[in-house]
Amino acid sequence: MGNGHHCMGGVMLTAIGLMFAFAAHGSSAQSADFERQRLLWADFESHMEGLHQHEPGERGLCLTGLVQRLRLDWHVLTAEQRTSITRALAPSRQDLFEAVPEAGRPTNKSMASDTCWESRKENRLDTEHFSIQWDGDVISDDAAQAFADSLEESWEIEIDELGWRKPSGSDRYLMRVEVERMGGGAGAYTSVDYCDGAYRPYVVASSGSFRQGNWYKTMACHELHHAIQYAYGFAHEFWWWEATATWVEDLVYPYANDWANALYMFSQSPHLGMNSSAGNSNDQELFWHTYGMGIWGMYLDQKVGGNEFVRATWEASESAFCQYCLWMPDVIDDLDEDFDELYADFLATTAVMDYRDRVMLTDVRRTTTVQTMPADGQAPTYGRPQSLGMNIIEFEADLGEEGKVLEVTFDGASYPDYWIAILVRGSSEVEEMVTFEIDERGDGMAFIPFEGDEPVHLVVSPVEEDAQGYWYDWSDGTDYNYLWS
Repeated sequence: MGNGHHCMGGVMLTAIGLMFAFAAHGSSAQSADFERQRLLWADFESHMEGLHQHEPGERGLCLTGLVQRLRLDWHVLTAEQRTSITRALAPSRQDLFEAVPEAGRPTNKSMASDTCWESRKENRLDTEHFSIQWDGDVISDDAAQAFADSLEESWEIEIDELGWRKPSGSDRYLMRVEVERMGGGAGAYTSVDYCDGAYRPYVVASSGSFRQGNWYKTMACHELHHAIQYAYGFAHEFWWWEATATWVEDLVYPYANDWANALYMFSQSPHLGMNSSAGNSNDQELFWHTYGMGIWGMYLDQKVGGNEFVRATWEASESAFCQYCLWMPDVIDDLDEDFDELYADFLATTAVMDYRDRVMLTDVRRTTTVQTMPADGQAPTYGRPQSLGMNIIEFEADLGEEGKVLEVTFDGASYPDYWIAILVRGSSEVEEMVTFEIDERGDGMAFIPFEGDEPVHLVVSPVEEDAQGYWYDWSDGTDYNYLWS
């Protein structure tokens, strides 16, 4: 496995030839900027449509990834587009990323007593770690207090009990949490502004979030986790930001089960790559998939090394000096675990949903359910696996017989860097797992007991090192064909 620590913070342009370089550069750069503008604006409009059409009782939207993308490509948008976006996401600002005046360094450094920035709201409620700020009747005093209580409760669990890093500057400043009118739906985002020599996180929540039952509680712990993540740097790909913040919801508010709604999105589209995200598109399936990959956090927590191991994946990002570039296989290998072995076990565990609270989880969609034997097949026309995505072929239990085994041959008909494939026996627990030995041509064979008591699942997943980084287009990402019999 190669080193995937490629810095993807900017566009790398290849000169085709000196004869054309200067003439082509201007037009190609303009064309690329226009396409980025088009996709980013479509992404914003799609998010706002989802926010405005939000129904009571539905999980709200985290807009942190959208704001991260807007920050990176703010310069390619027109002045009118920037004004419209600012009006939607931060109506009290002139520009979404304007420099907010600093309040001045605190005189008492033994405790935080104010935010790093001047207050610009009519009302504020300060707690030990947060300053909730709002104008007029955007939020009621009671709702503001309930929100503040949830933020402090989340701080106590995530930081004091679970040992995650404090957000940058929290030893000297209260974290600014603004409530804005962003439409009728439930939503929030976490971003950073530069203040007192460093980037400090802040949270903006939609006023509609407090008309959606208790969702504001899981929103509070989710957005706090994004603020925590910034303290580890900007290296992880977008998907792991949302996936980790979704996973942690179950540790802070296990009775809420909002995380289960998010993991449903994974179960509906397991063929999408683990590290896929909407990125430079407005693909809602890809957008929701980033939340659904909270199941990877659940796996690392429950089956590998607990909360400490999940936290270690973020600690690993400190040494990667790039933006949104850190590939999970490299992270796992750098933590002295074998990614391929862990990932094969993840495929098995997930095929039968062998997790705590399984009753809350939706079974992963099957690519094929085999009902007669012998049988053969190939990847579906729609739903072929992307790199680090999976297909599951299920062999029904009653096809087996006492004393028999199921033998499967696999042919990776198209060529990623390599394939990982397993056979797993079980329905709600992993009773037995066998990993294929697959050669350089993508061919392999494996067998497993098949005695009529439990179904058997063939789970296949390609791995392609090029399918990573901020600029990879998952909406048009490569998928892979295969044959089995």
